[in-house]
Amino acid sequence: MSATLAMPHFVTAQEVRDIVFPVDGEHNFSDSYGDPSSGGRVHLGVDIMAEKMTPLVSAVDGYVSYLTASEPAWGYALYITDADRYSYRYLHINNDTPGTDDGNGGTLYAFAPTIQRGARVVAGQLVGWVGDSGNAETVGSHLHFEIWTPDGSSINSYLSLIAATQPEESGSAFQFNRDLELRDEGQDVYELQKYLNQAGYVVAASGAGSPGNETTYFGPATQAALIKFQQAHGISPAAGYFGPVTRGVVNRSGGVQGGTASGIQPGWLVKNKKFAEIFYVEQDLKLRWIINEQAAEKHFGSTWSQDIKEFDDLGSMGLKFGENLE
Repeated sequence: MSATLAMPHFVTAQEVRDIVFPVDGEHNFSDSYGDPSSGGRVHLGVDIMAEKMTPLVSAVDGYVSYLTASEPAWGYALYITDADRYSYRYLHINNDTPGTDDGNGGTLYAFAPTIQRGARVVAGQLVGWVGDSGNAETVGSHLHFEIWTPDGSSINSYLSLIAATQPEESGSAFQFNRDLELRDEGQDVYELQKYLNQAGYVVAASGAGSPGNETTYFGPATQAALIKFQQAHGISPAAGYFGPVTRGVVNRSGGVQGGTASGIQPGWLVKNKKFAEIFYVEQDLKLRWIINEQAAEKHFGSTWSQDIKEFDDLGSMGLKFGENLE
């Protein structure tokens, strides 16, 4: 629960802003605007209860006008200002290491990688994660969400939240089916830039490649954004090459996600004990033969051979074979 430093100017009109719902996941909320708050203050927002690390997305197109990781009451917080100069305020953002309540998560687990003061954002873009920082430690993880007018008046965000557009499903609706690298061109490059921008790994702050201005050319800016994405998701090597491993993370597979009955998981390198051939396990559990060491190092880095899992007979596990990995 948050409080202001001074009594605000309330807007009595039932104003509704056109926003994307700021919590992208399971949640519940009610109209708590104007309720009594700690220290004799008044509650100026709506508390959206959700599990820690539930994604937070930008409610509007705009820019990050304020960001803090030290305010004792609000905890980790950010404000987003739109073109009409309305302010959308996110309070109690996560400050814990995932799976704990240690308060030691730092900004890594609070804000998306590109979120800093002055950063441009688009509606639906990942900006951070739900938490319980500040004085929310005893009331459960939630987002305290406020809307303020250009003249510094607080308005009830409840009706705007009720009318809000739900965030698009995380992940990419576009299915990527080829590798991409520097100087490649095509619609899939455009879709990759769009995905990276919406996920918070912005290709460019303005101009070509920026949110809403994606291009069909894979240049150094796209590569740099992709490297940040790979680093954040533990993909090695994080070299800005859009190969099958990264593609598998981005794509939403219609196949089996949880592995086979034998325990084989997507992303593994596997082989039969009696044969030399090594295969990569795709998201749909198809096996792709890695044709040589050069292909292996290109896709998985110089240490690719250190984690190959061996099985007696891959052919007996019901796995299908896909295209070779070159």
